[in-house]
Amino acid sequence: MEALPWPAEDSPGPIWAVPEVPGGYLAQPDMRRLITVALEKGWSLWAYEAVIEAAASTDPAELLSIEFTNWREREQAANLCKVLAAAPAEPLLVWCGNGHAYKAAIDDWVPMGWHFRTTSGVDPFVIDQTVTVAFDGPPQPWVRAMLAPLGEILAHHGGTVGILRDQAPAPLNSQADVDALVVSTENTLT
Repeated sequence: MEALPWPAEDSPGPIWAVPEVPGGYLAQPDMRRLITVALEKGWSLWAYEAVIEAAASTDPAELLSIEFTNWREREQAANLCKVLAAAPAEPLLVWCGNGHAYKAAIDDWVPMGWHFRTTSGVDPFVIDQTVTVAFDGPPQPWVRAMLAPLGEILAHHGGTVGILRDQAPAPLNSQADVDALVVSTENTLT
């Protein structure tokens, strides 16, 4: 899981208990439930987050640079490869936020998914969960227009559905960096 703290300095896991975290993704109630359910099902949790050792003198802007972001993406992919090597017979489900799992570069940004596929030789099945999310306020007008042809299906399934990219309406069916998408009528960030 993205942002999961490493249980030991040189070991990404396995992790068998819900970690204590002061904030961020893993402090959110839905993420706490996800971790709890995964552990109750007997899943092993592994950290893959890049180990970031910023000095007090580090300029915060540096941590937002494309160079730092791409370094973090490479580190996360390398750490996932270590997890894959540590548990080769186990299935691997990676939870990450935003588009880190994308399998293609976007301008100067090269996501973890691209690095993982290139480094491991595994072509992961990637689900984009961000397509309809309203990151900065109300949903974009194009989201409503895109969801219109899926209206009946969305209503039948409580407003949220997963759809294979190849079966999605345009323009979603041309998003080559993912294999499936989650689309929803509930898109406000909380």
